Amino acid sequence: MAEKIPGWIERLLLPRLSSMEGEIKEVRGEIREVRGEVKEVRGEIQALDARISALKETVDVRIKSLEQSLSTRIDALEKRIPVIEERSLSAL
Repeated sequence: MAEKIPGWIERLLLPRLSSMEGEIKEVRGEIREVRGEVKEVRGEIQALDARISALKETVDVRIKSLEQSLSTRIDALEKRIPVIEERSLSAL
């Protein structure tokens, strides 16, 4: 009887173990695919980060340029104010 039990267990469990082994291999394959997809997404995110950084730099440069231009115009207007005031007063 002791000899029959291991054979019976073997016949019962081996197909299931083989099936589980196949399933594990499938899961491992799917994990590899997901890892590949994650690497691709990481690469795309890094590319987007680089583009965003470049755009930020461009925007910063453009804002500084506009600030300088605006400052120059304001300075020019401030220099004209006394002249305009003098003309207004002399016209009275």
